[in-house]
Amino acid sequence: MIRRFLPRLRALYAGLCVLAAVWITNTALAHERFIPHRLKNPLCLDFFKQTNEGAPLGIHWDTWNITARVFLIICASILIWFLRQPIEEFLLRRVFSRGGATVQRIAHGVTSFLTDKPVRATWFRPMREFAVQFFMRSPALVLMFSATNDSLVMPSFPLDPSTAGFLKAVQAVLAILILAQALLPLVGTAIIATWFYMAAKWGLMVSIDAAPVLTVAVVYLTSPWQSHRIAITNINREQMVWLRRVLGIGFCALGWLKLYNHDLTAGVADNFESVMGDPLVQMLKFGTVNADAHPRETWVIAFGLAEIMSGFLLTIGVFSRFWAMTMTFVFAKLMILDFGFEEIPHIYPISAMLCVIFNNDLSSELDVVEAVEEEAGATGRAYKQTAVIWGATVGVAFLVLVPGLWVVTRIVTNERPERGVCLVEATADASEGVRR
Repeated sequence: MIRRFLPRLRALYAGLCVLAAVWITNTALAHERFIPHRLKNPLCLDFFKQTNEGAPLGIHWDTWNITARVFLIICASILIWFLRQPIEEFLLRRVFSRGGATVQRIAHGVTSFLTDKPVRATWFRPMREFAVQFFMRSPALVLMFSATNDSLVMPSFPLDPSTAGFLKAVQAVLAILILAQALLPLVGTAIIATWFYMAAKWGLMVSIDAAPVLTVAVVYLTSPWQSHRIAITNINREQMVWLRRVLGIGFCALGWLKLYNHDLTAGVADNFESVMGDPLVQMLKFGTVNADAHPRETWVIAFGLAEIMSGFLLTIGVFSRFWAMTMTFVFAKLMILDFGFEEIPHIYPISAMLCVIFNNDLSSELDVVEAVEEEAGATGRAYKQTAVIWGATVGVAFLVLVPGLWVVTRIVTNERPERGVCLVEATADASEGVRR
């Protein structure tokens, strides 16, 4: 039934795109150009530096506390991934089989969805087609919004008056080509060239912040030149591999950037307190010693490491749909509830994650490790099988967190010697905080 109305839904979506573009153009001046991010109170920099005596590597104990929780979640995710097949068989044959064929069929669909297997439900294909259409065309909205606000790709990057006219025209032309699905490889090349231009003009941190634009550029580059004659309703396996990698690596880089550029991250929280209420971030910081005395510091660390965790697991293809859904919720909340259209560039990662969620050609970078592990199990070498599973699980989780944490806290220590006003850590014996 849904497929019968799909052409009408596409027409409705195209109309909404045009109306949204007009609405954005007419209301652009009503919004601030930048998201307010000025700190209202200085941070305690001990959380982000290697200046804590007695703590491992000099890194704050609460930072280690949150890192340990992220480490355990990564380990658990990879371990369950290796064991997902026997777990699924146990659930379907021993647990859900008692509920009858209907319950077992629903359970099979849910486990297939959560373990990144193909989903055969009738509703899945229309959702996949809509997600791809949204992903392929929504960048036009961002480009239109940026062009009408004298900015480049994202509202936060203002144009130089000397080149403003040319770059605004280029963005308008690219938006038209995207809506028409014409010359997509050329559009992808232009987006990548723009990304390099932004990196050269504003530096590494800006290029990391703009990394999500590369996800759609990768798909555009691998699309046919005759794309305007073809209805692109699916992203093939090779395209999905690169989309997943670019998206995941971008999240990891954004997470480390939040820890390094902590003042800006905390400044946003000072001006938009609602951003601190995300369930995953609250779970990671819950129970830390200084969660009440230093809520912003622990929030920044938890938020950054949550992005690193989600991005890394998405990069290696471990429960890609689950982590994509988690990050879709976070980014959609930021754009819709917290910031509004000033954060319209969040459409880039949101649309890309929707493509991951509703794609049936997902793969994992751990396939090679799984092949070695399965061969060891098939030949009766249980010790080797156990060593491969646990070695890969613990080793990968350690390498993705500890070296990066040491580097970022070391850079902050060397480059930012100033100290913020900070409270002494709360302990069980302390009745109240004392200013250092």
